[in-house]
Amino acid sequence: MDLHRKIAERVATGLAGRDDVLAVLLSGSVCRGEHVATSDIDLLVVTTEDSSLELAPRQLVDGLLVEWIARPEAQWLTRFDRPKTSWLYSFLEAEVLVDRGPAVRLAEAARRLLATYRTSAELRELIATHLWHSQAKLDRAQASGDPRELGFWAALSVEWILYGLYAVHDVPLPAGSRLLAYLHLIPLSADEDTLAEAMLTGSSPERLQAARDLVARLRRELGPADHERTE
Repeated sequence: MDLHRKIAERVATGLAGRDDVLAVLLSGSVCRGEHVATSDIDLLVVTTEDSSLELAPRQLVDGLLVEWIARPEAQWLTRFDRPKTSWLYSFLEAEVLVDRGPAVRLAEAARRLLATYRTSAELRELIATHLWHSQAKLDRAQASGDPRELGFWAALSVEWILYGLYAVHDVPLPAGSRLLAYLHLIPLSADEDTLAEAMLTGSSPERLQAARDLVARLRRELGPADHERTE
């Protein structure tokens, strides 16, 4: 067992000795086996309602940063279905280190929500607004013809375009750093898949054009933007 996992289990064992800790799960890159020597260690902690455990401490253990988020089960559940949620995915992929019951229930709740999720009107409007702003910038970049401008504005648009693809297909939004990791969950059409591939891997002109095409398509499907809202 490597150092990251040894420390995670040691901290989890210490937390489990508290009466107000009901479950500890390993999350993040260490859980996925993607960590490097400098990676921090992320833990999810489920507590009792009256817990005095610190919500989100940061501590160094044998030179590695350990962070946890501690909440009662009911509070974790409320964070699974918000306009922009990533905690659902955290519990889906987390490794249970300690459990007196809530970790299994939360993972099952996350699976149910993933299967039944519908993008809220609030989130659709938020993404549509960002893409409305992006459209003008992408159009100006294309008019300039400067390859650096094309690549720059295409790159800046990628995150919200991917959010749009998740939203129109009713798939919960993961954290920005995990947008590509869960892209396989989106039932992309052949055209969407082709455009997404061009936007991510093409030349600067190809990326810019694919981004413009996707923005135009997503704006039609998402519905109206809030034109009074700034970015």
